[in-house]
Amino acid sequence: MIKDKVIWGGCVGLFLTGALFAYGFSGEKAEGFKIVDLFSIISAVATAFAALAAWSAASAAQKQSFDASISIRRQTYRMHFESFNEWLDGVESSLNIEFYRRYELYDTIFPDNRNPSLGFSEVGDPELVSWQKSFKRLADLACKATQPSRREVSTWLGDFASLSGHMHYTFLEADKLQIYLGGRVPSGISPENLKRALPVMGMVLSALTKFSYIEGASSDRGMSLEFEFAFNEFMEAITDTSWHQHEYKVMPI
Repeated sequence: MIKDKVIWGGCVGLFLTGALFAYGFSGEKAEGFKIVDLFSIISAVATAFAALAAWSAASAAQKQSFDASISIRRQTYRMHFESFNEWLDGVESSLNIEFYRRYELYDTIFPDNRNPSLGFSEVGDPELVSWQKSFKRLADLACKATQPSRREVSTWLGDFASLSGHMHYTFLEADKLQIYLGGRVPSGISPENLKRALPVMGMVLSALTKFSYIEGASSDRGMSLEFEFAFNEFMEAITDTSWHQHEYKVMPI
C-alpha cells in the first residue's frame, strides 16, 4: 500500500537525519568516532523503531477494522437472507406452492448482497420489473375478448412456464398430470388449475416485489371465455395428435 511505503520512507529518513546530526554536532570535521556520535545514532535508530512500531500498530488496527467490517457485512447478509426465507415460507403456506433453489432466487433479486466487496441493498434488482411486464402480457392475453390461436396458446404456456421458473416456484407437483411442452418441459398447467394459475402467479410476484421494495402489484383480470375455448381446443389437439409434440401426462420418475 502507498501509506505503508510512506511510513517506511519516513523511518529511513529519520535514520539518515540522525546520522547527519551525528556528523554535524561536533561543529568541525570528523576526527574519529565520538561518544556524541554514538548517542545520536542510537537516538535515530530508536526513533526509527518507534516509527516502525507505530506503523505495525496502525496496520494491525486497520486490518482489524477491515475484518470487523467484513464480519458485519456477512452478518447483515445472513440476517437478510433469513428474513427472505421466512417471507417465502409464508407465501408457500398461504398459496400452497413450493419455492426451490432459494439461494438462486435471492441472488437474482439481490445480485450484489452476497459479495462483501459490493454494496448491500434491500431494494430488488430491476429484473423484477421485467417480471411484472411479462406477467402483464400473460394477463392481457388471458382476458382478451378475442380467441387466440393455437400457437398463441402454446406461446402463452411457454411464457408462463418461463416466468414461474424465473421465480423458482412450482404450482403443480411433478407427479400430477400437466402439459409438457415439446414432451419435456413441464408447464405447471392443467385444465384443473388453469383458472388459478394467473391469480397465484400474481400473488407470488407481488409478494416478491413487496419484500424487495419494488413498486407495483401484479394481479390478473380474469380469464375470458374466448381464451378458455382456445385452451380447450389446444388440449384436444395435444391429446389427440400430440400437436407439435406437446403432451399431457405425468412425467415418469
